[in-house]
Amino acid sequence: MIAMTLAAGCNTDEVLSVKDPDVVRPEALGDTASLPLFLSSAYAEVTAGYDGGTFEGIVNFSGLLSDEFIQTESFPTRFEVDTRNMLVGNSSLRDVFRELSRGRAAAERAARKFVELERPTLIGRAEALNLAGFAYILFGENYCSGVPFSTLNDDQTITYGAPQTTQQIFEIAIAKFDTAITVASALTTAKATAMVNLARVGRGRALVNLGRFADASTAVTAVPADFKFELQHSDNSARQNNGVWALSINGGRWGVAEREGVNGLPFRSSSDVRVASRPRSINNGNGFDGGPMFEALKYPARTTAITLADGVEAELIKAEAQLRAGDAGFVTRLNALRTNAAVLASRGYTGSLAGLTDPGSPAARQDLMFRERAYWLFLTSHRLGDMRRLVRQYGRGAESVFPTGSYLSNGRSTIYGTDTSFPIPVEELNNPDVPSDAPPNLKGCINRDA
Repeated sequence: MIAMTLAAGCNTDEVLSVKDPDVVRPEALGDTASLPLFLSSAYAEVTAGYDGGTFEGIVNFSGLLSDEFIQTESFPTRFEVDTRNMLVGNSSLRDVFRELSRGRAAAERAARKFVELERPTLIGRAEALNLAGFAYILFGENYCSGVPFSTLNDDQTITYGAPQTTQQIFEIAIAKFDTAITVASALTTAKATAMVNLARVGRGRALVNLGRFADASTAVTAVPADFKFELQHSDNSARQNNGVWALSINGGRWGVAEREGVNGLPFRSSSDVRVASRPRSINNGNGFDGGPMFEALKYPARTTAITLADGVEAELIKAEAQLRAGDAGFVTRLNALRTNAAVLASRGYTGSLAGLTDPGSPAARQDLMFRERAYWLFLTSHRLGDMRRLVRQYGRGAESVFPTGSYLSNGRSTIYGTDTSFPIPVEELNNPDVPSDAPPNLKGCINRDA
């Protein structure tokens, strides 16, 4: 009777008017209260483009094109990547390009909103600028020269961007990091200090890619060796999972490679804790395709965070600058990292790594430097960029750096192609600034050079 009385007294219009607290309406995005929403969106989109969850992510695909991963399944689009012979219509590459583009666009939008809403000195602006800077670095390191960067305006119109050369992309990244440092340096919080160090590492990474090694070393001089900035994952949804875990341990689709295509590093047989792997823990040690595969243990769970930048990379940048200057002290710096208890503990490693000795010759020293980079920065989307730098900056032939010759993985066989970077997706031809009459071998790029 009470229930009937209450129901009779209700306004039916109010009963049918349901407020959804999970939906942010456009009119709610015009004041400063919306800034955390824009920043959260930037983090979510950049993370998805970085290592995926629903899609592969650039960490996964760069690992496949380089020598970190080998596929243990049967997707033809991924087979193209693994064998260095990609088509511009590759739908998996399209999805990764879109995710990374969404991350870049969301980060730039967030940074812009802090200015438009008259809060340019808040630390959130530095965070957004850093995220944008790293998105540009990932494009520059992994894609061919000629990536276009378009903007989705607030009125939903598109401002198309002209293709940018690889050098221009890294210069754009440096400008983002410079502004982030300016904003964060004016503040005294722990987060501000972290944002300054994050920008310093990003700036140093971009300068290395430009071949400005001394400047890169200077840029990261003040970064502590135990600094680490991670992007977080959760089990709230598949998109928020760690995408490397999803494809390796969970799906058994991509396994850790071993001396892939003659030139690949011995990631499995080296028994190095930094690149630890094991035969798949289920399915009799077999991958999705029924053949043997080795799981990447660096990311053991769907919630495992992934490093975007850290003090280890800063030390590696300094060491490479020493190498380029002919200073054999670069080995001493590498050994200091290998025995740094705080660094090792932050990565869950016990004990220390054995000391290195100077191999003497220039080529062997380069090999040592890039092996240490490959192991410390394993599965963080550095390896493909480093292999390209070995060609571009150290004068090595692509076929002496990249997997080459006969390809074989669990019964699939072919001959490796010649790709050293990802092409621009064919969908970008909708952009009037992207030339539609490029020769087929350029695959939508200005050039395909490393």
